[in-house]
Amino acid sequence: TNSSLRRRVASLTVGQTPRADVLPDILAHMPVPVEVEEFGALDGLSDGEIAALAPQADEYCLITRLRDGREVLVSKPRVAERLEAICRSLDSQRFDLVVILSTGLFREFESPCPMVNAQRAMEASIDAIAAAGQTVGVIYPTHRQIAENAGYSVPGLSLRFSYAESGVADSLREAATDLDSCDLIVLNSVSFTEADRVIITRHTGKQVILARRMVAGAIRLLLDPGMRALPPAAAEVVPARSDVDDRIDKLTPRERQVMSLVTEGLSNKAIARQLDISPRTVEIHRAKVMEKMEAGSVGALIRLVLAAQHADR
Repeated sequence: TNSSLRRRVASLTVGQTPRADVLPDILAHMPVPVEVEEFGALDGLSDGEIAALAPQADEYCLITRLRDGREVLVSKPRVAERLEAICRSLDSQRFDLVVILSTGLFREFESPCPMVNAQRAMEASIDAIAAAGQTVGVIYPTHRQIAENAGYSVPGLSLRFSYAESGVADSLREAATDLDSCDLIVLNSVSFTEADRVIITRHTGKQVILARRMVAGAIRLLLDPGMRALPPAAAEVVPARSDVDDRIDKLTPRERQVMSLVTEGLSNKAIARQLDISPRTVEIHRAKVMEKMEAGSVGALIRLVLAAQHADR
């Protein structure tokens, strides 16, 4: 192994570390050796201190996992502040990439180096593949998050919400039934697994977006082994959101699907298997996507979508 290719990643979670339930899956197919240092917003806290972070009646919540496997509800704004403090404390000389390993955090975190934000990756994928007028189903891990996110919207799309517990087939099938009429379904938490996605897909026959797959794809693209160093986001000229929207509007529905899977980091063969088309057809669609999006590389494509779609957040 060429040690010069080794990339150093800081992984941040709203819970406690290590996240053995998520990270191994995400890092299993990295193109280069990756060293991960984990940081948790609840690391080092006692049970009493964690209990004090429970959401009040007027606070939005997040569900996360402790080191011993217990799941807890915590205040989104107060835990986000703790996570932001960790972000600011990171040494840019130590890490090539920062990963916010939690969905539901809409705020923009300051980071000394390039960042993958799970929530931004999810939103970018929805924006990239959902056609205007379509209905998107969003599955959260708790019922409380449905009410809290009732005001969440995506321009041009209709959203419907349900909830399910990861790994519980009956719960997942109930959520799938709730959202069976949707055009696209999103499993909006990194706690959801590939097995969960398969259950929803088989029950609905619809395309299902998995948060941890989007995060893994973004990490892979940003850790491109062909790059001598990871370019800072500011080094790229990112067009205005309206310009990117115009480019996405030029894509056919199939091209939108291919773009989504490309930005998940899947190979042409894997995309072909998912869409039941030939690898050669994928190559043709992929080339058209790159041309219409005016992206010189897959890495540029994912950064274009992530940065431009969320430039105003």
